[in-house]
Amino acid sequence: MGPLAAMLSALVVTDIGIVVSRYKRNGGLWLLASLFFLTAYIFVLVAAAIYLSTIFTPLTATVMLAAISLAIGLVIIGIMSALNARDRRIAAEKRRRSQAQTSLVIATALTLFRKQPLLAAGLVVGLGAALGLMRKPGSSDHS
Repeated sequence: MGPLAAMLSALVVTDIGIVVSRYKRNGGLWLLASLFFLTAYIFVLVAAAIYLSTIFTPLTATVMLAAISLAIGLVIIGIMSALNARDRRIAAEKRRRSQAQTSLVIATALTLFRKQPLLAAGLVVGLGAALGLMRKPGSSDHS
């Protein structure tokens, strides 16, 4: 059992090392790509300001670009707020469902415990295990 455990742990460590190195590489490349996207965005803003300053005064062109950027930022914050509210509603619903299931288990256990204590204990353990298995791994309801 010792050599098998060592071989399996070496395989797990190797796989984790590969995954970590891939994430590091991808993170670095995304950072580099983001830098160039940001540079392109800045040049687009400069070009828009130059173009608008041929139509309007430079101050008006700059204020227009600032107002557009502010409006886009506010829209993004509104979308983010709506998505967060939806996530809170979903989490509250999951919490209510979990509490209802727990209440059902407790009520069933108390009813059966009064009539048949051994059967009640077995049923409570079985229901608890079933409810535990029905939950998805990693889906804790921490807000």
